[in-house]
Amino acid sequence: MNASAADGGERAEWFDGPVRGIARPWREDLARRLAAVTALHGEERDVLLEAGHTALLNSLHAKLTRLFLVELHALRMAQGVPDAGRSGAPDTATWNAFVEQAGAEGYLDKLAGRYPSLGRRVAVVARMSVAATAALAERLAADRDLLAPLLGAPAGRLGAVTFGAGDSHGGGLTVSRLDLTGGTVMYKPRPSEVDVALGALLEELFADFPEAPPRDERIRVPRTLPREGYGWAEFVEHRYCADDTELAAFYRNMGHWLAVLRFTGGTDMHAENMIAAGPVPVIVDAETLFDAPAPFPPSGRGEAVDLAAAAIRRTVLRTGLLPVRGTGFALGGVDISGVGALPGQQPLIPNPVIAEGGTAAARFEVDLVAMPTAGNHPSPTPVLSTYWDRILAGFQEMTAHLRRDEVDPLRLLHRFEGARVRRIRRPTQAYVDIGRMLWHPASLHDEATAVARARDILRRNAEVLPGAPTDTGTIDGEIADLLAGDVPLFAFTVDRTVVRNTVEDWRTADFALEESVIQDALVGAYLNERSLPARVRAAAERPHARDREARRRRLAAAMVRRLCDGAVRGADGTVTWISPVFTPAGWSIRVLPADLYTGQGGVALTLAEYVHEVRAGRADEVPGVEETFEGALRVLIGTEDRTPTPSAGAFSGAASQVWTWLALHRVLDEPWPLARAAQRAVLLEGRLVDDDVEVDLLNGAAGGIVPLIGLAEATGQDRWLSVAAHIGRRLIRLAAVDSGGARWTTRLNPEGIGGFAHGATGIGWALARLALSGAGTPAERRAWRHIAERAFDFQESLWQPAAGNWLDIRDGAEEDFFTSWCHGSAGVGIGMLDLHRRTGEPAHLDMARRAARACAAEGFGWSHTLCHGDLGLWRFLTSMSGEGADGLGTLDDLDGEILTGLEQRGPVGGLAREAFSPSLMSGLSGVVHTLLCMHRSASLPDPLLLD
Repeated sequence: MNASAADGGERAEWFDGPVRGIARPWREDLARRLAAVTALHGEERDVLLEAGHTALLNSLHAKLTRLFLVELHALRMAQGVPDAGRSGAPDTATWNAFVEQAGAEGYLDKLAGRYPSLGRRVAVVARMSVAATAALAERLAADRDLLAPLLGAPAGRLGAVTFGAGDSHGGGLTVSRLDLTGGTVMYKPRPSEVDVALGALLEELFADFPEAPPRDERIRVPRTLPREGYGWAEFVEHRYCADDTELAAFYRNMGHWLAVLRFTGGTDMHAENMIAAGPVPVIVDAETLFDAPAPFPPSGRGEAVDLAAAAIRRTVLRTGLLPVRGTGFALGGVDISGVGALPGQQPLIPNPVIAEGGTAAARFEVDLVAMPTAGNHPSPTPVLSTYWDRILAGFQEMTAHLRRDEVDPLRLLHRFEGARVRRIRRPTQAYVDIGRMLWHPASLHDEATAVARARDILRRNAEVLPGAPTDTGTIDGEIADLLAGDVPLFAFTVDRTVVRNTVEDWRTADFALEESVIQDALVGAYLNERSLPARVRAAAERPHARDREARRRRLAAAMVRRLCDGAVRGADGTVTWISPVFTPAGWSIRVLPADLYTGQGGVALTLAEYVHEVRAGRADEVPGVEETFEGALRVLIGTEDRTPTPSAGAFSGAASQVWTWLALHRVLDEPWPLARAAQRAVLLEGRLVDDDVEVDLLNGAAGGIVPLIGLAEATGQDRWLSVAAHIGRRLIRLAAVDSGGARWTTRLNPEGIGGFAHGATGIGWALARLALSGAGTPAERRAWRHIAERAFDFQESLWQPAAGNWLDIRDGAEEDFFTSWCHGSAGVGIGMLDLHRRTGEPAHLDMARRAARACAAEGFGWSHTLCHGDLGLWRFLTSMSGEGADGLGTLDDLDGEILTGLEQRGPVGGLAREAFSPSLMSGLSGVVHTLLCMHRSASLPDPLLLD
């Protein structure tokens, strides 16, 4: 990928004068080199000179800015000037003196004592830049008359050159755009035979494709003219689709690309490698075909996990077209995929900038900026969710076309033999980070130490990244590239063995899994459920509770059987699942993590509940459930022990693990899960709480309170009340209290919101529960109770009498009224009802009754989820039975809504339509749990209340 968006640097011309002074000899050298290309016109040589020189200036400015800042402050200190820039009058005199000094001839020579490698390193970068520009000039002069087929007209004269703003490879080489009087053409300083071969493959595939799109509406690559070691390609103009018909065609075409790239082993087809030309997604850089996923070492979490991880790595996810969120610092949460990277669905990314430039106080600071957009979108505001089915349909029809009996995959791919392709062996961002380190002033001062550190980093990176180079020679080659300002590139020639391996990988693919991954991955383009497609209500037709018990048992057995059938199983007896998982970076296709919300913990608990209810005679026996539970439990333990816990939260983090083991202790009626709960609670005594920025119940520190209270009650150990009290004190300090009440800032909602899972009501409920415990001092318990009441005041400030509901004020969408557990009236009601039953407070019961009326007015027919669907609604309304709320219906009425809805629609998840999710809070385990709870005698743990 082009990592420059995250690399950023400071492009403002604060040090333009010094950089121009350093680059002046190289400009003169480039002018001499260009003068020798006599086939170019004088104006063309001038264009190339300015473009090449500007590219060098930008490169040197990015590499030398930190050094200039260090030297600026060295001058200030030498002159005895105090650092008053941040508090006093700006010191521009020192700045001007430094700029004049740094711009003088021979400046780098004067720094040689402090930075012995500086002059040599700058010379290497400049020499490569000059050579790259001169080579382009020579090739244009030689090939000008050959470019007409790519332009549709004679090339004419060169008017402008734009060198690639992204990463350079192989000696300062970048893809470049040339604007000629006859049109625009792209220069690719790499072998281009692979682009030609891919274009020919597409021609053959569509020659007999059923219901083939018109030629100008099907997927393609740019027309390409391959030359010896480089090539010229047609320029593809970005164009938005004209109407819904073109949009539907575009996303069908995306499905075709997914199938073709899965067939050819394509990777790295991210947003910058694709251009939307109306209904046609054009892949403009196809150099990363014939990828072979490297085997990962055993995870230690069980063979099931290793099998599932290997299966994911083989799927279409590796193409780069489907949404995948980054996990590193610079690109954490960023989706750079070809079909995703949606505007408004990207987190801000860190970007280094110079603060107080032009003064002696100038320094680097990290700003947060929006991720630059690419030309991959077919509309200004793409609504990917509307066309999920078109992508899947396109994949299915092209895959079926390739899998026909008469098709010989080896013959189709034989045309690629001899082509040079590229393999991504490390993430580009890793190279960018190490390259930045190698150009740090400290590294320029002591290059040997910096190189040794880079070598160690790359070796350790290879330990966790199978396929990354491990031998010293290759690693030293990577470092040599980075020292010269290049991103290392690994190329190989496609041969018969490579083709056979690629075909075998495709032939043995699990295409049912591939289709499931496509469905599941598309939700990853959206950051949270607020921005997912609009909910569509489909209420059950003539719901009824006749034969309630038989239907409940039958559905529960069918759902738990489906849960077991969807598992990945290892020969060692371990069991896990592949699913959309909610992570701190957004939704992502993963092997299940350990948590309660979308993780292994919630599924394992549900299976334990089913086994418990079978033994109690309240559920029908289903073969294999106990074995599946045992295998899932082993993976849960291994995952907790071997993977970092990301947060403190009651549903996504350490508190979710504590509560899960408490619940298993209750369901299994065995002592060892209680010891396990205490072991996981230790995580809440450290940084997960003190460094938490989410605060809320689901992801943040507030989620730790109630599980810790439960652990203290179960073990009789006051230690856990002390931990809960520490959380309470922190929540008091972080509360924003005004005339409207108390609320808390979170990462996604800096102004604070209402609601249970992420907002003031859930945090207030946790504090109210803490005030009712034996934690803290009497004064602290009064303070917790007071802030809890103020949190409920804030929730009440959102009450809209005309709507009969509380306003949902989350960022990212229009104002709305929700009835869900996570953000709506069901969650408010559940929390208030719990507190009323513990305190007898009438105000809490009043809020619960209003919440129940809001929920009943909207009714059922949403997704079958506990978090944001009918199951959470059912749980709340059945709990309100006998509490004096009108119009809720009888228990049989409520049960009939769920049973009939499941029978008529099947289990509908809250994410990507029919996408399989085994999870407790947003998937199939939540359905099983609810059906088990529907038995009048069942008494199972309640995840919605952490009870």
